[in-house]
Amino acid sequence: MKHRYLILAVLLTLCFCSILKAETIDLNLQLSRMERYVYGSEQKGSISERLRQLEEDMFSRASAQSDADKAKYIHDFIFVGNVQNPSLDMKLSYLEWKIFNATTEGSLEERLAKIDKFITGIPSNEAMAFRLEQQVHVIIENGLINMHKVTIPTGTKLKVKTKKKLSSKTAKKGDIVPMVIVDDVFINNSILVMTKGGIVSPTVKSVRRSGRFGRTGYINLDLSALESMDSSLIKVSIDPAGEKYDKKKIGMAAGASAVGYLVLGPIGLAGGAFIKGSEIEIPVGTEFEVVTREDCVVTGVAVPKKN
Repeated sequence: MKHRYLILAVLLTLCFCSILKAETIDLNLQLSRMERYVYGSEQKGSISERLRQLEEDMFSRASAQSDADKAKYIHDFIFVGNVQNPSLDMKLSYLEWKIFNATTEGSLEERLAKIDKFITGIPSNEAMAFRLEQQVHVIIENGLINMHKVTIPTGTKLKVKTKKKLSSKTAKKGDIVPMVIVDDVFINNSILVMTKGGIVSPTVKSVRRSGRFGRTGYINLDLSALESMDSSLIKVSIDPAGEKYDKKKIGMAAGASAVGYLVLGPIGLAGGAFIKGSEIEIPVGTEFEVVTREDCVVTGVAVPKKN
């Protein structure tokens, strides 16, 4: 009987640890997405310190919430919003289209500074969330932004590109690989549903270093979903036409499965017991085309495009 209780206790402990691990992974992905949007890259330090800094920079305050609650609040404020109040990303993208007739790239600070320069010529020192609200009420009559539910249809082609060099020599399983969406995505010609520079966070599913006997390195990326402007998950598969990629520049072959796993590895094999195979290196700016696998209803923003 004691053995049964011991086994049950061990199983419950393992289950609890698995749940904690899953929550940590989700928190890391959220934090990575937020920091890359706000600062342009992931930051150093503990999760608690990084979340505290985000609160300070966004709202000029630090709350007493748990890390998980802080992350959810900031993430939803930036990327999700609600029916009454669009997300920060929706407001910013709308403003950019109204002023510049395009979505601009760069960190949140850089994008806000461009709008400040247009309005007053002087960048503001206010917290970023307050700066954006000021800009909205100066530029948009009544501060109203029209949101619409639309469907991203199956078969929609999208392009993503790498923002950091990736190498089989240094990559590790579970690493987040920084990518962004290449172009704004519109439905019905005017409803913006995904933005140029939108954050994409595939992870390394597996990796192999090069080795003796000509064993080449490879990297297996999980790129099975993208997030729309309202953070809906868009299921995608990768265009399997590896021949489209500039093999001389990238030094690799590319292949994909139906669920969006991308396997990257050098072309050809070297032979011989003492010949070391090549590592795979994917340069910054490498583009991949993905295709949506099913219809997805999302909330987008009707932007004031100029002809």
